[in-house]
Amino acid sequence: MVNLNDLGITGNAAPQTEYETLILGIANDVTQQLREAVLAKASNSGALAQSVAYFPTGALSFEVQADQYYKFVDEGVNALPKKDGYTYRRALMTGSPFSFKYDGVGTRMATAIQKWKGGSMPQAFATAYSIKRHGIQARNITPSVFNEELLQKIADDLLQLTGLQFNVTFTKNTNTWQKLQTARIP
Repeated sequence: MVNLNDLGITGNAAPQTEYETLILGIANDVTQQLREAVLAKASNSGALAQSVAYFPTGALSFEVQADQYYKFVDEGVNALPKKDGYTYRRALMTGSPFSFKYDGVGTRMATAIQKWKGGSMPQAFATAYSIKRHGIQARNITPSVFNEELLQKIADDLLQLTGLQFNVTFTKNTNTWQKLQTARIP
């Protein structure tokens, strides 16, 4: 059996200070806003929105994480190079840091599309091939949530609680995920 104390989890998980209560409120708000933005902007089964969760990284900090494919939905995936003889039905995605590497469709991709869209496996393979040829359009979920308005609201909440001014910044890093940072203004 796992001892929760070994994982840094104590029996009293409630916030101990006003600061912890504020951080918990911010984490809950940001997580909910990201989930709502995923549901509104991304075409998926809802599983991606359900995967968005915050994780405490210290008494006064947290990270927001989601399934690994969030970054592809958020920032898009570049289309494969144009192919002679292929009929393109919509604009090709370009400008993403991510790209499809080859035109073959793997079984995992086709199976995921079949679970999402339904239909037969041949239809899922055809849909996957079309997705690779056209790319995945960026949904820009993260910038729609982590905007100046949200960062200013957090700074205002910190000012109200502490009486100190803070400069709140957001760093997007999908390798270690999303980090919200504050720095006191001297």
